[in-house]
Amino acid sequence: MKTLCKLKKDELADDFKQIVKIVKKPKFICEKCARVAKEKKYLCNPVSL
Repeated sequence: MKTLCKLKKDELADDFKQIVKIVKKPKFICEKCARVAKEKKYLCNPVSL
């Protein structure tokens, strides 16, 4: 899977269940686009919350 930062809108719908698991109880935020995730591997420029 791509990082959340690089996903397009149509890709979000395809992987919705997996994305919900990734963003539930986030621990990191992307400095570039402000998306959040529980693991930094899912973001392109992660910073701890």
